[in-house]
This record gives sequence, structure tokens and C-alpha cells, in this order.
Amino acid sequence: MKRLFLFFAIVFVLFSFAATIFPAKAEDLAKLFPDISSWQKKGSVENYFPENLYEYIDGAAENFLNYDFKRLAVQNYANAQGQSLSAEIYFHGTAENAFGIYSSEKPSSGNYFALGSQAYAETGILNFICAAFYVKLSGFDLGRDKQDALIVLGRAIADKIDTKAALPELLHAFPADGKVPNSERFILNNFLGHDFLHSAYVADYQVQGQNFQLFIIDAANEKEARTMLEKYMALAKEKASSNFNPGALMINDPYNGPIRLFWRGKFICGSSSQTPAAAETIAVIAKNLEKY
Repeated sequence: MKRLFLFFAIVFVLFSFAATIFPAKAEDLAKLFPDISSWQKKGSVENYFPENLYEYIDGAAENFLNYDFKRLAVQNYANAQGQSLSAEIYFHGTAENAFGIYSSEKPSSGNYFALGSQAYAETGILNFICAAFYVKLSGFDLGRDKQDALIVLGRAIADKIDTKAALPELLHAFPADGKVPNSERFILNNFLGHDFLHSAYVADYQVQGQNFQLFIIDAANEKEARTMLEKYMALAKEKASSNFNPGALMINDPYNGPIRLFWRGKFICGSSSQTPAAAETIAVIAKNLEKY
């Protein structure tokens, strides 16, 4: 009986934790907006869903929907001086999808810092990801002494979501040497224009004067990885022979040119670059992926 009670107690705790991190209802998102000193919440929380997101961000809604957008909550703040802040919390279901939409909008260079999983700031703007949430804060005409209000608000929201949130673990498989800082991205669908390749992590490199992009595909299991490669070979009009085994591969993509690949287990990594530096870095990635 004690073991049964302990089991249900653990399940309850885990369920409560999951409900905090991944709200099931729109009203749960409202709980993530904190009270902050010298600022008052102005009006009620606005909620948007896939079917009406365009009403709030008409021109950009499609990009969010492409990363499996679930819901958005918006809360405005105001202070006694008549200044205002706006907080937008987008829920995308998974940390990978949240990173994907965030990475599609983040600048190639900027003021990046630790907040949530990662954050960057520009004048009047602070955007960050935290677990499965993409948070966008804005406050213009704040003045130098009020600009820190965005950071205070951001940290309070991040603390409510997940104090231990981090970037997707697989990003660590990209070697640091030569990687362009903050160039990592996640593409959810149709990588390289092919629906069978599903999603991929990508990063830009500059090595020995050579510029190239590397990618990592997590196919979920070895069987699915093989199926992906067989479809790729069929597209390239190449026959998968009996010698089609894990290791280094080359596929002549009719739309993207020669693609250098390395397959091991559920992972496929590679590049469209044929430079020696790209080949060497792919080998390092393949080695790093052994731990995943």
C-alpha cells in the first residue's frame, strides 16, 4: 500500500510540474505573467490560437505556424510615467520547436546573454526562449534608466517557466572551432526542400577562409535513418546497393548539388560543401554524436 501511495504521489508531482512547464489551457499562460515593481498590468491577457494568430501578427503568422505554434498570450504593462511594456509568450509544444522559431528570427550578431535558454536584446526589445516557450518583450521610449525593466520582466517570466531551461542538447554536437557564434538554427520541416528529410539542426562555419554550413538530422532510430537515405538516393536516381552501410556517403542531390553525409545509428550529419574543412568538421560531428 505504501508503494502504491508513493507511486501516485510521484505521478501527481510530475503531472503538476509538467502542467506548470507546458500549460494545457490558454488561461494557464496568464499565470506566467509576473507582477513587477513600479509597473502595473494594463488590461486583461489577450489569447491567440493557430486559427486567429494572423489577427495579431498577420505578416509573420505563417512562420510561427510552421513551427507547430499552439497558443500565444499577450500582457501589457504601464507605469506612473505613462510608459508601457508588452510581453508576448508563444507556446510551441517542444523546446526544439521554440528554438526553431526563435532561431528563425534572431539576428546573426547581437547582444546575446543568459536568460532562460538564451536571449538577445536590442533597443526596446528583449527576446528569449525558455523550454517550449518563445518570449518577446518590448518597451520603447523607456530611457536609459528604464531599459532594465525588460530584463527584470524577462527573468521573472523565465523563473516561472523553468529555472533550468537550456538550449537543445544536440547543439553541443557542433564543434566550437570555426563555428560562427549564434548561427545555430532548427528547421522543422522540408530540410533542403525535401519532405522526407524532416527536421535538422544547422550551423554556419568559417574555417581556413572557407565558409560552409553543417547539419545534423535526428531520424529517431536507425531504421528511419536508412529509409531517409534510401529515399534520398532514389531522388538522386542512385540505387542503394548491398554495400549501403553506415559511414561516409555522397549523394548527388539534383536540386542542391553534391551532399557529403555521414550516417551512424539514428543520426545523419553532413554538408553541401565539398571543401576539406567541411569534411574534417563532419568527422568531428560524427564523433561527437556517439555520446547521444
